[in-house]
Amino acid sequence: MLVVDKITDLTPVKILNVKGLIPENINLADDSFYVPGPIDCLLGAEIFYELLRSGQIRSENSNLIFQNTVFGFVASGSNSFADTEARVHCGLIKGGLNQTLKMFWELENVEVERTKNEEAIFCEDHFLKTHSRDEEDRYVVKMPLKNEPNCLGESRDIALKRLNALWTRLIRDPQYL
Repeated sequence: MLVVDKITDLTPVKILNVKGLIPENINLADDSFYVPGPIDCLLGAEIFYELLRSGQIRSENSNLIFQNTVFGFVASGSNSFADTEARVHCGLIKGGLNQTLKMFWELENVEVERTKNEEAIFCEDHFLKTHSRDEEDRYVVKMPLKNEPNCLGESRDIALKRLNALWTRLIRDPQYL
């Protein structure tokens, strides 16, 4: 988690006229979404879809969409009814650009530690040792087996008999073939 003093300027920039655009009898996640205010929390894409619920309402005569979420309905869409006043933002970069970008990506990068069990380590090792690419540039990996291949038994003869029986059935029905 990253905690910062400020995510962005007040959103929206000025009070929006949404009179008659908000459907009645819906529970809004933010009753005053149309009044300028600070962003309380910025949620990542990794949980976005977990927050959605079924139900979406399009507001007539506007581009507003009200989407149902675990928090209540949230408003989104373009606000063509708002003033499109241009705003200029200026950022000061101290030090070199490379260092600043490096710091940005270090802050934005979210490392997820995955514990690997013995089987996962075996599978990754097997892949690294046996993978290759064929003529069509597809990956080819040998079948990983916990035991020797003879543990599969004598299944080849049975598989060939079943394949031949399938061919016989297909030849009898040309459309199915």
